[in-house]
Amino acid sequence: MSDRATFLSTIQRALGKLEGRPVPVAPSPESGLSVAPANLIREAALVRDAMARDAGPLLDALAETARKGSWVVTRAGTHEDAADAVADICRRTGISTALRSTEDIFERVPVDRTLASAGVSLKVMARLQGGAEDATGSARAALRQAAFTVEAGITGGDYAIAETGTLVVHPRRGLSRLISLAPPRHIAIIERGRVLPSLDELFILERETLLRGELPSSMNLISGPSRTGDIEATIVQGIHGPLEAYLVLVG
Repeated sequence: MSDRATFLSTIQRALGKLEGRPVPVAPSPESGLSVAPANLIREAALVRDAMARDAGPLLDALAETARKGSWVVTRAGTHEDAADAVADICRRTGISTALRSTEDIFERVPVDRTLASAGVSLKVMARLQGGAEDATGSARAALRQAAFTVEAGITGGDYAIAETGTLVVHPRRGLSRLISLAPPRHIAIIERGRVLPSLDELFILERETLLRGELPSSMNLISGPSRTGDIEATIVQGIHGPLEAYLVLVG
């Protein structure tokens, strides 16, 4: 067994994946899904129960694998601590301008106030929902351009994957993929209880979302800073995304 296989096997055992895992059922011709709808809903409920029950060990496992994937990981006990951690990252790396998404996590993690105190100029991606709150086309273009001029993009994440150290992001209104891709640094905040054991569980939840007719149009899987290799396998960072990636784990 290779070193990688040994490592993943160790993580799987630590997460309890090798014992007591639900057995996939045969495809249902009526559903067009990989499992029958009733079984899919039941499996998704089991996944959410496991996320809550094993929240602590999953967060610990995520921290370990994310560090191996070149994330710079910071643990924060509270939401206030998480905001302080983001400000500390900005101070240590000389970040003076940033753009954040409008995810709900920022209603709990007060980065706006904390970064203002740290002297960081923070722009917020407009929540373009139509009506009186809708931004003009020029305002939207300005926000898109801001993603290429700020020094850091700050987001939450829909989930994180403990097995691979991966952040899962569904781009949507208020969460442009540019926030995590265009700036040279990406700072992501993940709360306890949002960590899945592996991609297998993620795809169970994604199929359930499809069943409800709510599947997003795209999904970004981010496993650290951008890396690519040429034909000689020379690794270069920052070609297709940020040079540095920071992960703040809350809880």
